Amino acid sequence: MIRLPDTEFSVMKGLWEYDTPISTAELRVHLEKQRPWNMSALQVVLSRLEEKGFVKSEKQGRNRYYKVLISEKEYTGSESGTFFGRFGKSGVTDLVAGLYADKKISDDDLNELMEYIRSFGK
Repeated sequence: MIRLPDTEFSVMKGLWEYDTPISTAELRVHLEKQRPWNMSALQVVLSRLEEKGFVKSEKQGRNRYYKVLISEKEYTGSESGTFFGRFGKSGVTDLVAGLYADKKISDDDLNELMEYIRSFGK
């Protein structure tokens, strides 16, 4: 799966928060909580995402609605695999230790990870 540039990824994050198709205007309102969006710029990004197969659109009256084709879980799983393929040679333990040392993850994050790992033994 191809890696999305930051702008396209931020739009996908907005789309992943909805279970049903969303109009361009509705998405713009949602995304503007993070930063201002020009309608034509948003339409260009959505068009690129459609060309890449991440979304599909359907025109209904004067509005275009977008539906997600690739789930957030699918995308993040693919990105994680790519990351570990490139940087994970030293092991997951070293990665987590480095993130913890740099304060990128908290004790709560580590506890959640431990619970997740323990769930595989059940």
